[in-house]
Amino acid sequence: MNEFVGSAKLLEYRAMGDLFKGPSFESISSIGPNGAIIHYAPTADDNSNLNNDEIYLLDSGGQYLDGTTDITRTTHFGGKAPTAFQKEAYTRVLLGTLDVERVVWPKNSRFAGKDFDILARKHLFEAGLDYKHGTGHGVGSMLCVHEGP
Repeated sequence: MNEFVGSAKLLEYRAMGDLFKGPSFESISSIGPNGAIIHYAPTADDNSNLNNDEIYLLDSGGQYLDGTTDITRTTHFGGKAPTAFQKEAYTRVLLGTLDVERVVWPKNSRFAGKDFDILARKHLFEAGLDYKHGTGHGVGSMLCVHEGP
């Protein structure tokens, strides 16, 4: 199994859905250092094999008649244990995700999703870390997934 085959298999599963119309963007299926490359896309000729020792990142989405998805997941398959730094970074991203999830939006507020981006990064900032990508996307159907939230 390699990054390219993993991405193709996911598209095959998505296509089984009755409301599926196509991918919402080119999937990012990446293992190890490739996961740090923004918008990395493996090809049939240029990809890395999946393994049990590195973190695997899968960022994919679909266009459905009832909505557009953009789903990012990271996992470690369990060979060599994740490093202390990997665990810390993962935990800090999780804490930021939970902070955003717990926001109570004031009724009729003038705030937009981008105003809550700092909550997602707070725990990373405390450790001198950051990620070089936006936080979140728009909500709707047949969207460009990089619309502002």
